[in-house]
Amino acid sequence: MRDSTRLTAIQQNSLWDFALDFYARPGVSQRLLRLQDAAGMDVCVLLWRLWLHHHGLVPTAHAERALADVHAWQREYTWPLRDRRRRLKPAAADDPALTPLRESLKEAELLAEKAALARLEAISQQAGCVRHAAKDALVAVHVPDVQAGELTPQQHHDLALLWAQA
Repeated sequence: MRDSTRLTAIQQNSLWDFALDFYARPGVSQRLLRLQDAAGMDVCVLLWRLWLHHHGLVPTAHAERALADVHAWQREYTWPLRDRRRRLKPAAADDPALTPLRESLKEAELLAEKAALARLEAISQQAGCVRHAAKDALVAVHVPDVQAGELTPQQHHDLALLWAQA
């Protein structure tokens, strides 16, 4: 597939739609959440990388630099919402009146993640931000956000399975 065809494919298959479909596959949500909680990976950025991988593309160094805006968004909005939702869980279990508040936080967190995915997709549409993946990159796990030595064998396994499913 030519690069222009790959770029057309990502324009026709939104990152949000890919994320919803991919996340619903058996075992995917558990793997992503383990990588998020135990390795500190940003699930939105990981889904973006998997989406690009699915289309035979990888981010360029220019795209990697552009991730600073997405990371700032996640730190400022998504992660605090997630933290508050998770901290409210035990209280909501004891007091059902708090359940609507927790559900509202969950919805806001999902909207913040959707906004992060839209920002990531916009990066992909910018000139010079994605390129065709070399054949060996299509099987290699490309996650520069985390040093390989920092991952446990289970985390390596989770990443490999995610890459194979993308």
